[in-house]
Amino acid sequence: MSSSSEASTKTSSSDNSQSSLQQDANNIVLIGPPGSGKGTQSSKLSVHYKICQLSTGDLLRQATQDQSSSEGQQIRKAMEAGGLVDDHIVLSLVNKNLTKPECSNRFLFDGFPRTINQGEQLEQLLASKQKRLDAVLEYAISDDLLKRRIRDRLIHKPSGRTYHEEFHPPKESMKDDITGERLDRRSDDTTETLNARLNTYHKQTIPLIDFYRQRNIHRCVDATKKVNDAYQESLEIVDYLHKQPTYKPASIDQNPVDKNVLSKNFLSIYNSVTSVLRDHGLI
Repeated sequence: MSSSSEASTKTSSSDNSQSSLQQDANNIVLIGPPGSGKGTQSSKLSVHYKICQLSTGDLLRQATQDQSSSEGQQIRKAMEAGGLVDDHIVLSLVNKNLTKPECSNRFLFDGFPRTINQGEQLEQLLASKQKRLDAVLEYAISDDLLKRRIRDRLIHKPSGRTYHEEFHPPKESMKDDITGERLDRRSDDTTETLNARLNTYHKQTIPLIDFYRQRNIHRCVDATKKVNDAYQESLEIVDYLHKQPTYKPASIDQNPVDKNVLSKNFLSIYNSVTSVLRDHGLI
């Protein structure tokens, strides 16, 4: 009897632990065009919330290092052309990383999903793991300012930390603040590639925003603000959404019925039918 009671207690404790884990989760998606500052915000938010940071851009670039992989070659060709990598490849990389211990509980996606199809597939993937997103932050900025930002962007390749010579400079010129190692410019930060990436972003990514608006977890952050100001705004939004049971199912009524119009239409039909019946002496 005591053995059964102990087993029941352990099961209950495990269930409570899992429930508490989900309740404390902060699963976040950052959306924004290249140069919007989401990479910098991603690093700051992941440190603040102590959550796993998943930059699909970094995952894809790492995959291209395998010269013998056909998957790596496909990714490299798509990135060099400024296009999007096939969804099944991206989802495969995401799923592999979500199974890592450091990413199994809480995570932040930087630059993923980018299309409604990816958003739907991610939702299904998370549902299979009994997880969901808590907040989707969109970093909004004009194309003209973006191009100005990207010209002077710097990156520390081993860590993925990003800097900007004007807006977010390193403490020492061309050196990473943490390691002191050399900073580089990204090979895909050219005018031609940038224009292609922006066109792709506007065409395929912006509709994704409506997808998350329907779920009431999307909020917009002014990416023209200084880094710390945008960071504070991001924290406030995430903390607010985390406390609210704001998630909505996909099947919501987009076209509610106007009851006044419905009543008028019914009255018109009723009067017409009554008139016909009266003409035939039926009433």
